[in-house]
Amino acid sequence: MKNTTSSKSVFNSIFWLRALLGLSTGTFSGILGFTSASESADLGLFFALTMYLFSIALVRNFYSNKINTDERWKLFTTGIGTFIGLFFFSWILYDTLFVVNL
Repeated sequence: MKNTTSSKSVFNSIFWLRALLGLSTGTFSGILGFTSASESADLGLFFALTMYLFSIALVRNFYSNKINTDERWKLFTTGIGTFIGLFFFSWILYDTLFVVNL
């Protein structure tokens, strides 16, 4: 059994990692041209899914030995809503501010 306080700090780190990753993924999706003006806009969603899967691999490698075994499922679910929300927010904001639709 591991310390609950250290477990909370691990999950806080995971949350903020995914928040920053969601924000940067949405921005980079716009920069890469996956916008409403492009026919490949759906690739932005694929890019987001790929980055979330990358975050799962990252989290499993660095944090799986620092938590209790009964909290393993939280490695996958911590920050998923924030990742999705910030991804869409930054993607739409980039599309609104920097893409000129004719």
